Amino acid sequence: MYFNKIVLFITISIVSANIIRVPTNIEHNWRSNGRNFTGKVVLVTGSSSGIGEITTKEFSRLGASVVVTGRNATDISRVAKEAQQLSPYKLKPLEIVADLAKPDDVNRLVNETIETFGKLDVLVNNAAIGLLATIDDKNLTDVFDAVMAVNLRAPLQLIQLVHPYLNTTNGSIINMGGIRDSSIDIRAVPIGVAKVGIDYSVKVLAVALGPRIRINAVDPGPILTESLKKYLTPEELDAIARQIPLKRIGQPIDVANGVVYLASDDARYITGTNLVIDGGLTVI
Repeated sequence: MYFNKIVLFITISIVSANIIRVPTNIEHNWRSNGRNFTGKVVLVTGSSSGIGEITTKEFSRLGASVVVTGRNATDISRVAKEAQQLSPYKLKPLEIVADLAKPDDVNRLVNETIETFGKLDVLVNNAAIGLLATIDDKNLTDVFDAVMAVNLRAPLQLIQLVHPYLNTTNGSIINMGGIRDSSIDIRAVPIGVAKVGIDYSVKVLAVALGPRIRINAVDPGPILTESLKKYLTPEELDAIARQIPLKRIGQPIDVANGVVYLASDDARYITGTNLVIDGGLTVI
């Protein structure tokens, strides 16, 4: 009965403009300022290349102070320099070399971020490794442990460390997952388990971290990163594109735009959900 009343109220609210009316000036502010990250601090893991690089640059372009982190100092410096050039305020990113497989590095990443900026507004758990092993491979459990350390344990550790700061700033967390399509790769047990763990943890943590912190996941399909170009031939990439309803493989900016949206005030009533960015691949 209570649920039915809620549904009826929502229906009436949509039909009648007199039931719920947003003041024009507030509505305008939501639309114009939702993706302005001026004064915000954003940490994207795995931001020295690929999707993480483009996402970090996009946050910098929108006015945020950003942290560029990864395992390669040269790549980090390059991305930081390019991100600073994109910043409307020419804000210098914080550069941190860190291996997320090492818990001490995860602690240091958070400590240096807070010491430098004094706060955190957005955490994007983007870093991941793609090691494969079948049930017959002798190193299966070693591969499993390595994948879990970076793809699942590190995000959880980061969330545990930063949630007091995000609680202060009404912050947002975005975890990077991945689509689960109809094809099964028998080598992908470790990766698959990590993806499921990321997706489920988002739902649990949405309840645990609310009402001041939002957490969501982005699940990308095939994205044309440099690593994918090295892994697949042009013919293989073309074959994948033909399977996608939009007939193209996604670009890193497609994912970055989704992350920025979920981190923004435009998504202030969205938590505990998964945004699939795959060109429609999972619907066929």
